[in-house]
Amino acid sequence: MIYRAKRAALLLLAVCVLLQAGCAGKAEAETNSSRVNGFSQGSNVVNAKEDGVRIQTAVPTFVGFSAAQELNEKIREISDNGLAEVKRAEKELGNSAAKGNLFFQSCYDLFWDNDILSVWVMNENYTGGAHGYRWVKSFNVNIQTGESYDTPGALFKDPEAGTKQITDKILKDIKERPDLYFSEAAKTVEEKHGAYSYYLDGQDLVVYFDLYELMPYAGGMPEFRFSLDDLDLKFRMGNNPDRLNVRHNGMDMEFQNPVVVNDGGVLLPLEETADTLNHTVEKTDAGYKVDGKSVKPTMIDGVAYMPVETFNTLGENGPIPGFVFYDGKTLWIFTQTAQSEEEKKLMSSSMDSVGSEIYLNSAPGGTSSEVSWKKRMCYIKSYDEKTETVALDPIEWITSEDKTRIQELKLDGDFPDGYYIYNPTVETEKIKLSENAKISLIQWNAQNVAESDVQTDAAGLGKRLAEDGALSFPYEYTVSDGKIIALREQYVP
Repeated sequence: MIYRAKRAALLLLAVCVLLQAGCAGKAEAETNSSRVNGFSQGSNVVNAKEDGVRIQTAVPTFVGFSAAQELNEKIREISDNGLAEVKRAEKELGNSAAKGNLFFQSCYDLFWDNDILSVWVMNENYTGGAHGYRWVKSFNVNIQTGESYDTPGALFKDPEAGTKQITDKILKDIKERPDLYFSEAAKTVEEKHGAYSYYLDGQDLVVYFDLYELMPYAGGMPEFRFSLDDLDLKFRMGNNPDRLNVRHNGMDMEFQNPVVVNDGGVLLPLEETADTLNHTVEKTDAGYKVDGKSVKPTMIDGVAYMPVETFNTLGENGPIPGFVFYDGKTLWIFTQTAQSEEEKKLMSSSMDSVGSEIYLNSAPGGTSSEVSWKKRMCYIKSYDEKTETVALDPIEWITSEDKTRIQELKLDGDFPDGYYIYNPTVETEKIKLSENAKISLIQWNAQNVAESDVQTDAAGLGKRLAEDGALSFPYEYTVSDGKIIALREQYVP
């Protein structure tokens, strides 16, 4: 396919915009430091036993956007209050048989899509009685504006219609499966009036309810997933890679060997799990050693496996605190990231940095363990298929809703097509594609009209970029750990 008509005309538009932005002058270019294009996240981990209570907590610490401190405080409060509750129970139980089994676990997951950071904190405790208790608390914040989106309706172009879409699906499930729910479940949903708890997870918006809200304890915490592609949202969302089944401090990663569940319990691949937890594994003639101590793994298809409990013991006694747990689908791994005074000063001085990674956490031995994300717009200048490296020129995509940025750049704000491309200087940055990068391209029909987005791979990207005029279109790209994990061709009106 050859880029013609409107697509070819975009090249002229891009040149005109570039010249217009370039004439803005040095003073305007300097104001770019006020816009956030990335953030970093560390993790404070505890794996210990205190006052007879087993504690496993992983608390994220964010930096790089205006709402970070408030978000950090809210998450820390959840952990502090949960731990305090269990410790109060420990004192009140006296010599109860349950006393030695008290525990508190609090950890998190996160996802970032088009400036919306979604974080959810998963908690579980046992304070005595027949069983423990689980609860989730989620936060959804715009890292550009600092705005919080407390309900799903806040994300919709039409909040009332979007909320109704969610409510109708939930009520339909209750009606079709009445045996799973309390008799008053539908009433409970309706009385919320759309004030649902939710988070964003990969391709889905997930609405969830607490234990006992809609069904008995055995039913767990009901979740309802809504594909982002089916929702009419204010923001273009759902173009990130699918989530993987291993998470390290909230970041997706992939093991070559699967988790195994058998009569021996939950078994994890020794070398991969230990490496993620920052432990040293040595294979000897006699077997395996972890941190210099001999271990006896279970061999499955030639791969060494160890129980979850073994890794939690390592995470408690090793130089770097960490713990793992498996929920039947996802393996969660959390490790402490360093928080030296020097690094804290670096975090403070980097709050306003733009387009650069903010390195705030480093593990002993010089291995970085921070989670750092960037998501920006660019023009692609070239693509090396052999090395799968993209040479790009970062740009700034400004819409009529970006009032603060429009004022900073002294623009008139009258964008006929609803956007403005700010690119005062042409720069070249080379970044490799990750192995599982999600690449989304516009599907054009025979009449040269954009119909939909199609997913492709590195080879498909190379083929597209070789077409006439293809390099004139902007792309949205997401970077993690120095590689592009998502690349989306931006439709231009």
